[in-house]
Amino acid sequence: MAQTDVDNLTGMFFTLDNPDGSYGTGQVIRRAADGVYFVRFDGNEVTLPLELVTIGDMLETTADEYKLWRFFETAEEREKWMDWLDAPSRPRVLSLVRTPPTTPSSD
Repeated sequence: MAQTDVDNLTGMFFTLDNPDGSYGTGQVIRRAADGVYFVRFDGNEVTLPLELVTIGDMLETTADEYKLWRFFETAEEREKWMDWLDAPSRPRVLSLVRTPPTTPSSD
């Protein structure tokens, strides 16, 4: 029986968290070998060369167990994530004062 090799990462878009709180973006271009992929990070003005990244690198987490790499099927999904991530948080005000229920007046 032939073993089928499924490649679910090629073509995926990603964000990669940096230690300073910023993040990088790019795309997984193709598999180079078992467990190793060519990725291209997005550059500001020039196309950056391909880099080799292992599955182990992609699975790294912070000391608090947050994933450093996040994968998206489309660039649009990634853009939505980045818009949400970069949006300023809005403070929420919760009222802790209870108002008594209103009773209908009998006139």
